[in-house]
Amino acid sequence: MKNNSSLAIATPDISSNSHSQFALNAMAVSTWVNNLPLANLGEATRLLYQALSELSHTACKPKDRYEILEKIRPQVHRTVKALSQHYLNKPVVLPEKTQKIVLLANTLNSQLATGYCQAFKGLEGENRLLRSKDALASCLHRALTEHSRILLRTYQLYRSSHPEFWLNAHKIYQCAHAQRLRKSKVIDGVYGDGTVQQAYLRLLMLSCSKTHQLPQRYIDDIFNELNGWSASIELRTDRLESCVFLFNPAEDSPPAYRELIQRAPSPGWLGIDTKPLLTQSGGLAGNNTARRVSHGTKLSSSVLDHLTISWSSATSRAAERIPCNDPVLITVGMNTTHYYVANQLDFSQFQIEPDHDNSSPLFQERRADQADVWSLSGGADTRGRDPDQKSSIDYRAGDVETISYSLPQDNPAPVSADNKYEYLRSRILDTSSSGCRIEWPSTTQLRIRTGELVGLKTDDYDSWRVGVVRWLRSDGSHQVGIEALASTATPFSARLIQSGLPVNEYQRAMLLPGGHIAKGPMLLLSGVVGIAEGHTVELLRPGHSMRIKLGKIVEQSNAFKLFRFEDIARNTIKIDVADADEVNKNDFNQLWDIL
Repeated sequence: MKNNSSLAIATPDISSNSHSQFALNAMAVSTWVNNLPLANLGEATRLLYQALSELSHTACKPKDRYEILEKIRPQVHRTVKALSQHYLNKPVVLPEKTQKIVLLANTLNSQLATGYCQAFKGLEGENRLLRSKDALASCLHRALTEHSRILLRTYQLYRSSHPEFWLNAHKIYQCAHAQRLRKSKVIDGVYGDGTVQQAYLRLLMLSCSKTHQLPQRYIDDIFNELNGWSASIELRTDRLESCVFLFNPAEDSPPAYRELIQRAPSPGWLGIDTKPLLTQSGGLAGNNTARRVSHGTKLSSSVLDHLTISWSSATSRAAERIPCNDPVLITVGMNTTHYYVANQLDFSQFQIEPDHDNSSPLFQERRADQADVWSLSGGADTRGRDPDQKSSIDYRAGDVETISYSLPQDNPAPVSADNKYEYLRSRILDTSSSGCRIEWPSTTQLRIRTGELVGLKTDDYDSWRVGVVRWLRSDGSHQVGIEALASTATPFSARLIQSGLPVNEYQRAMLLPGGHIAKGPMLLLSGVVGIAEGHTVELLRPGHSMRIKLGKIVEQSNAFKLFRFEDIARNTIKIDVADADEVNKNDFNQLWDIL
């Protein structure tokens, strides 16, 4: 469509006067939407994709185009949410068909954004006395919202935005500013009412949230909060020195920290001032609490702290990166890491427990048929768990419709001495005193998440180092940022003691020496419900037992808890244990049937 519109975004050429699936009016489209085969996700998605694609090339009255899109939009969002089951809470390395599903979801959002841009251009060309200002504002608000959904998905998969993404988003807002629509209030029953500027700020602030350091679910929760928070954030054209973030809307780039911009801002630059939000009563936490009653948001304090820091000022790297290309072995999760830290000693050897029945031997191995309650709640790897507990990191996916599907799995199994305990071979890209950046193997389907516990073994170290995943990136190559918790670890089993008696089965645990995270020794436990500061814990390993009192939590995630502790009593248990061995793109036709 070619006209003199103030919206400087290219839209498809019109080549047809009729639509093959429905008449070009809201009533006909409403009937069509109601008759979609929703039980068949693949077929429903195909019909929506074809309908939007064809509509973009079909001549239509601007008012009708807008109303048609309004009828289709809610079903597109429900469908895209269903598609997310294919790519959220999955391994970082997605199979080819799964990547096409991601592209399909992005395309559906993009088709809606394009449609609303077409509708805006048509409405703008009508007589000023006849056109609806509300409809014009709604078109721009909807287009920005669809852009934000694409960006949310991009960040949930730890990728970077595609070329011209930011340039188009900036153009939409510049158009709203030129038409004096940026402060226009728009009703949105899907993602929350707000002004066009709020929709723009939601997009901008999501890019400023350091989402690569967060699990997928929290990125979605932050997005949902941003609509409300954006009302308290100022978008400035002057006094840029008071802004935390700056950007040039004429460039294809997101905002950046003012301190990190190497050149002086020129006329036309915009700044984001977050101080009105961060300095209001209670800050983010108070603002979040006030709205929790209305829509049930439950962002943890650690995520709120993360955002407060991210939106306050730029943080400099404390340690210098040193490039390298060293081979490394990687373990993921407490179970596997504990196994290799213990020199491949099976955990059953750590479950030698006192028998409080005087008629029995002093110590006996845990019976093979005895239920391991720790493995049910946290002794096993915690990836994928959904505990009802307060945690700084929660890996639960949102409540998404369950879909039955089958995708090919091209996932060679990681190399391992035991299939139960898999490790990976990769390489370190750079290192520092506080951690390292590693390449995540593209051949593995092993899941990795921020906040996950990992073990690292290189030729330079005789022992396994223990660390935590701080960030993920998946652009071309897959990279993982790991912060070191300790350069060595001592494996134990652990169980809670109350009134001098054990109350639970053993779980895996490791004692860590002090490091840059905290001075003095620390106890690393799986993220188990019921273990807290002040509790007494019994530790066992072959030949040793001890009781400790847990001090303050140094760090916690849904994968582990890290405590300071005090040694209460230590005893030596003489048990003979055998030595362990030494370690050694746009074509979606093939998708409809698998969705």
